[in-house]
Amino acid sequence: MAVKRPLKFALCCFVLTALPACTTGQSVRPEDPQVLMASGKYETWSDAVPAYRISEGDHLHISFPLTPELDQDILVRPDGAATLKAAGELSLAALTIKEASAMIAEAALKRLKNPQVQISLLESPGAKLYVGGEVKLPGAYPLVGPITVFGALQSAGGANDTARLDEVILIRRSPNNRPMLRLVDVHAALEGRDPQQIRLYQGDILFVPKTRIAEFDLWIDQFVNKALPFSRSFGYSIGTSSSTINQ
Repeated sequence: MAVKRPLKFALCCFVLTALPACTTGQSVRPEDPQVLMASGKYETWSDAVPAYRISEGDHLHISFPLTPELDQDILVRPDGAATLKAAGELSLAALTIKEASAMIAEAALKRLKNPQVQISLLESPGAKLYVGGEVKLPGAYPLVGPITVFGALQSAGGANDTARLDEVILIRRSPNNRPMLRLVDVHAALEGRDPQQIRLYQGDILFVPKTRIAEFDLWIDQFVNKALPFSRSFGYSIGTSSSTINQ
């Protein structure tokens, strides 16, 4: 069975999470964070530490305890594959260490009677987390050492003034390789009402939505100012922003 690449998984989750409103005035975004929680698209959250998944660029040590002459240090290439003396070329990216060990052992049966395989992670430059939405520098960030939600937001330059920090979205791969979603009240933690520091792991996606006022202004601009099929002139003021429609 083919295993999806972590980046494809991440981009898919971003699409599910960040779709803009396009058809209705009843909701600025068709999938609000609370609606996403109840949509059935995400599995029940588990706090279990996710298994590490091999990434492009990782350095691995492959050990064959019964035949140490086949031990080998390998580099996972940009295409996700690596070449082993005992098993040939295999696609290892996105596999857990356990899954990769089993794959190598099966492939090595062509030349070994009862191969035993152990994998050690030497370097993991391919491990990343993703930060998007209302932050100053959205993108993929290398995962170097332990990092919390606060640390990830700081890496992304901090939140914009339009950020809704009480409903930051965290998406993670579940133990059975499905997306899970939870909401993080960063605002409460900043005020000392919720001291929990949530640690992030490889492949995690942090998405900061807009404030509802900012969402409303965006909707007005996109689907009223630019889309009304009739001529009308009026002014409105929402929060500190204001606009006038002249058509």
